[in-house]
Amino acid sequence: MELTIGQGIYQGLLFTLAAYFCNAVPVYMSGFGRIDRGKKFYDGKALLGSHKSFGGLMGGILGGGMLGISGPMFFPEIFNMVEGYQWWIGLVMGFGTVLGDAIGSFFKRRFNVKPGGPFPIVDQTGFIITALLLADIFVNFPVEWYWIIPVTLLIHLGANSFAYLMGWKDVPW
Repeated sequence: MELTIGQGIYQGLLFTLAAYFCNAVPVYMSGFGRIDRGKKFYDGKALLGSHKSFGGLMGGILGGGMLGISGPMFFPEIFNMVEGYQWWIGLVMGFGTVLGDAIGSFFKRRFNVKPGGPFPIVDQTGFIITALLLADIFVNFPVEWYWIIPVTLLIHLGANSFAYLMGWKDVPW
């Protein structure tokens, strides 16, 4: 079945709620030490930096699992469209989310961007791209759902700008 761009964005957004949720969870689940254990890369810079913790990793993956279980209960029409979908795909998307974020952090360190500093486009879309690519290994979902990537960029920019204007964030990124 071929979808319109609007249908693809709507369905893709519902399907990727696990990734969006997992992108936020590590902020609240930090702790248990740094993932990189403070080790340096050959260039003398941190592998990932101080903002990547085992607590965030575990929280992101478990959060994805929770949404992997609950998503089909609330949106069966969307999840039933995904050939081969199983609850553990949420875990895969959660892992993909934190992996994409960690990859972005790795490159931030290489480009001398401090933890929490802006790294345009990678900060906004790295998590969703990696989550979708990993999930796509196990399931087949409509190609129109990939429209969620540019939409994610816009959502991220809008939400962060709003939070900054409301005084909830110190920076608009």
